[in-house]
Amino acid sequence: MLSTVYRFRTFLGRYWLLLLGGALFTLGSAVLALAQPWPLKVIVDSVLQNKPVKVPGAGLLQDRSRDFILNVAVAAYVVILVAGAVMDYFGTLLMDSTGERLVNDIRGALFSRLQRLSLRFHAEQRSGDLINRVMNDIDRIQDMLVQSFSVLVPNIALLAGMMTIMFLVDWPLTLIALAVSPILFLAAYRYTTRIKGASRRARRKEGLLAARTGEVLGAIRVVQAFTREDEEDRRFNEESSETLAANLEAIRLQAQFSPLIDVLAGLGVAIVLFVGAHQVISGRLSLGLLLVFISYIGSLYKPMRQLSKLSYVTSRGVASAERVAEVLDSEMDITDLPGARPAPKLLGHLQFQDVDFAYQEDLVLKGISLVAEPGRVVALVGPTGAGKSTLVSLIPRFFDPRAGRILVDGEDVRSLQLRSLRSQIALVLQEPILFEGTIYGNIAYGRPEARSQEVFEAAEAALVHEFVERLPNGYETRVGERGVTLSGGERQRISIARAILRDAPILILDEPTSALDPASENLMMEALHRLIRGRTTFVIAHRMSTIRRADEVLVLDHGEIIEQGSHDELVQLPRGLYRSFLQLQVGGGLPSTAPDWPNEATEGPPTLPRLPGTSSAIERS
Repeated sequence: MLSTVYRFRTFLGRYWLLLLGGALFTLGSAVLALAQPWPLKVIVDSVLQNKPVKVPGAGLLQDRSRDFILNVAVAAYVVILVAGAVMDYFGTLLMDSTGERLVNDIRGALFSRLQRLSLRFHAEQRSGDLINRVMNDIDRIQDMLVQSFSVLVPNIALLAGMMTIMFLVDWPLTLIALAVSPILFLAAYRYTTRIKGASRRARRKEGLLAARTGEVLGAIRVVQAFTREDEEDRRFNEESSETLAANLEAIRLQAQFSPLIDVLAGLGVAIVLFVGAHQVISGRLSLGLLLVFISYIGSLYKPMRQLSKLSYVTSRGVASAERVAEVLDSEMDITDLPGARPAPKLLGHLQFQDVDFAYQEDLVLKGISLVAEPGRVVALVGPTGAGKSTLVSLIPRFFDPRAGRILVDGEDVRSLQLRSLRSQIALVLQEPILFEGTIYGNIAYGRPEARSQEVFEAAEAALVHEFVERLPNGYETRVGERGVTLSGGERQRISIARAILRDAPILILDEPTSALDPASENLMMEALHRLIRGRTTFVIAHRMSTIRRADEVLVLDHGEIIEQGSHDELVQLPRGLYRSFLQLQVGGGLPSTAPDWPNEATEGPPTLPRLPGTSSAIERS
């Protein structure tokens, strides 16, 4: 646990004053707990047995009546009790509230880190497991820290204080009382190690289960459409059973551990009772002092039991802290390089110079060289896995190339600060991403400081206004998670409005119309025409209606540019891959010229089929 505390020391350092105050109150409570048995000794020895008062600091009670001594002893007990409760209240309040603040800071840092880690990291993780780390693992760290502050500190203080007083009162009897301690600590060590291992397995299984849940619920339409509910139930129950087994193993070990500690502690008390009673009978020890000793022995083993029971919570917390630290310590492979400067207002001149890229070992892009002039439209065409989405992902530095350079207005994109570079790039994806909230908020997402008039103008340009005005709440209509309350075309028009409002000189369109019907596509093409005007645009497309209006078409296959030119130039190549693609769409006939954009109709199926022998390389977008 100490290594965990050290790992999160930067978070602890912010609250050292609160922790110090809580520790002082807790120590005060422990000191008062040590004083509680002494009024009882006075009552038994000096009131009931009429012996001289032998308590440190009780000189005023000498030669006093037994009634007076009784009254003072009872009053002292009440004062000690109330003062201890007050100290305990403030100590617990400061410690527990600090624990809550710590966990809140750690959760915020974890979420912030996850947002800034590269797409490469997220491609290798399961979102459900990451959510489990942000929520469940953080909660277990909270349990560990809060209980550590409220249980560990006071009980260690009690142990140290009681053992000191017991040695001063009767060191031989103290040694007898501690005879079972080595066995107790050995048992604590062995069980704690086994509980920690079981807790690690349980946390790992819970992460996999959360990932499975998120995966199935995110694809619920597919699950229901293919009637796979029973199969998903079976897979979920299998993983849930494995998680249950790991948790039950940790609980079983804890259930064994606690009674074992209780039995060992009881044996210690029995030994002290036996030896102490004989000493009282022989006159070597007063009855009041024996009662104090018995009280301390009970109190001595109580913190030991609480500390032993803390091992389960601590083991779970340490396992969760390791999972959280794994994310916090993950390498930020896409960051501002030393000396990076803010990007000026970009014109949009883009150049790739012999760019290679690989996700693992196999190259996904090989020797890519191209130039995109400001305000021009470049279409990327090719079979699935050719590297189209990877290529455009290098422009906003979602990834960095393995070799070569990408220049914007003559400067390497890595020489510009990441935030300032991305602020001048807008994206419209094939699957429009909307957030739970209002339509207005989703349009303004990329530029929240925009004036309302600008938001409405962007909505009008993207043809959003025509369907929003039919909604009861207009732009304040809430769209639900991922925009499920809207049609695909409506969601896509909102994403285009968002890009228009962004007003960025560089635009990336990743198959924005591939999933739309012809009527929706006609509307979308008109909105896209307004968006593209005057911007350097890269568009990944499979439909001829999108491709043929580009100023230049790049045909990719196996990560290489194999054909390059305008639509009219490429269709003239008799054995070209581009010509083959278009022939598949239109059934053999090819138009030699392209109509004005927006087009009047959409030809062919929504996506291009794969040609025999084309690449199947993995492409992540």
